[in-house]
Amino acid sequence: MKEVSTNLPTYFGLPGRGAKDRGGYICKAEGGLVRIFKTNDSPTVIGKRYGLLQGLAAAGLVNIDKIYLSRHGQPYINLGRDTYVMMQLVRGRELDFNSREEVKTVVQALAGFHKAARGKGFGLPVAAPIPEVWRKENISLTQALKQAQRSSKLSDFDVLVIKNAPMYIDAAVASAEALAATDYIALQRDAISQGAICHNIIKEENLLITAAGCFITNFVDSSYDLQLVDLAGFIRRYIKHSNRIISIGGIAEIYDEISPLPGTAQDILRALLAYPWPFAKIVKEYYSKKRGWTPIGTMSRLVSVLEEQPIIEKYLKA
Repeated sequence: MKEVSTNLPTYFGLPGRGAKDRGGYICKAEGGLVRIFKTNDSPTVIGKRYGLLQGLAAAGLVNIDKIYLSRHGQPYINLGRDTYVMMQLVRGRELDFNSREEVKTVVQALAGFHKAARGKGFGLPVAAPIPEVWRKENISLTQALKQAQRSSKLSDFDVLVIKNAPMYIDAAVASAEALAATDYIALQRDAISQGAICHNIIKEENLLITAAGCFITNFVDSSYDLQLVDLAGFIRRYIKHSNRIISIGGIAEIYDEISPLPGTAQDILRALLAYPWPFAKIVKEYYSKKRGWTPIGTMSRLVSVLEEQPIIEKYLKA
């Protein structure tokens, strides 16, 4: 790591040296390496995130992001129009979804995070009930189908949407009915009243495998919600990227050993996973932009989503 002279670290009480890294610097600090970088987040947003991470650390969570204070006692510095933060630099890699042990490690870490992540003083947004979100998505999906059918010159994308959207609309309705048959609404209400915190971006790049276990990072979209939403998000990634050797019940069992699940957890998870989020998202994005052409990447994403649907259905039935 080749270091150069820079004043930036001095604002955080470090010597004026660091290695250049993507618009910022990697520097040596007392507790290890840190990264100082420019951010588009406002001081208010940074302050709330700092408070959340401090609260989680106070609750005993160790393997999570850490934001450092500047010499002026703020979790950021302003230099002209630019805002910088200093965070712990974590050396890790994305988990191998085909490794039973690594999946177990991550699910245990997620359960541990959820067990400790409770508190109402962090100023986080409250997530809307999923049936409310789904109703809006279903309307958008139906409108997208009508827009495709009205097209005077059908694109390959339009053809696939017209052919498949009715099936996905039926799946969306069935998912909503399955969720309504559970106690999801009561559980979500209780979770919010207890200050249960969801990460909301449960992806492999935010679940790093390190020598110290699973490190959870990127707390930029957290909210108060039923934490089963996070677990469903992880399982969706697991279905997509693994050989699916661990059943949904097996994952729930690993989680339950750390953070007890309600008796209806698997029914709720299956309903959440059965909803065609990926299809609804890509179709909504496409038709909201009113393009006269179809980007290659968009078309390939749609084809991938269509290919993945039978895999998801098979996994949920196992």
